[in-house]
This record gives sequence, structure tokens and C-alpha cells, in this order.
Amino acid sequence: MRISSSCQMFVVVLLAVLALCAAGSYPGSRSKPRTIRGFKNGALSTARGFGKRDGGFDYPASETGNDKMVDSLPVDWFVEELRTNPELARIIVHKFVDVDQDGELSAEELLRPVY
Repeated sequence: MRISSSCQMFVVVLLAVLALCAAGSYPGSRSKPRTIRGFKNGALSTARGFGKRDGGFDYPASETGNDKMVDSLPVDWFVEELRTNPELARIIVHKFVDVDQDGELSAEELLRPVY
């Protein structure tokens, strides 16, 4: 009978410890909500997307001002522009070839590798 009462006492103590642990870890009510890293609370997201187009209508590029930039130029056209426009040639040489910006081209500047 003694084994039975000690088992009962152990179970009662175990349940009491579990109940105290569960009650101690309960946060109760908070005045401000808990923030989870990576997520914004609802108050910050009320004005999200305000003033942006919804994308329902596709405007032509000329009306929106978002004309596509030209990624490349034809070599023949560029050579002709450099030949007929000495100011453009001077700007290109000054900007891309004259690395130290001293106004003179050295052999190192002319023969440097292009990346």
C-alpha cells in the first residue's frame, strides 16, 4: 500500500509543478502587441501602396516618360558620330581613356586592358 501512496504523491507533485510552470510562463495581457522579427504590425501597413498605379491600364512608354534606355549602339553609327563631332570624341577620350585626368595620354593609358 505504501508504494501506491508514494506513486500518488509523486503524480500529485508532478501535476502541481507542471501547473506552476504553465501558469508562470503565461504572459497575461500586454499593452502593446508582441512584434515578431520580419513582420510589421498592422498599424504600419495601413498606407502601403498609396499613390501607386494599380496596373489596370498600360500606358504607352512615350506618355509615361519611361522610355527604354538603349543598351547598345551600332559600331558604324558611333564611329561616324565620333568622326563628325570632335567635341563628342574629346569628351569620350577625356572620360574613358585619360584615367588620371591630366590632359595628356600616356602609353599606359592607351594600352591598359579594357574590362
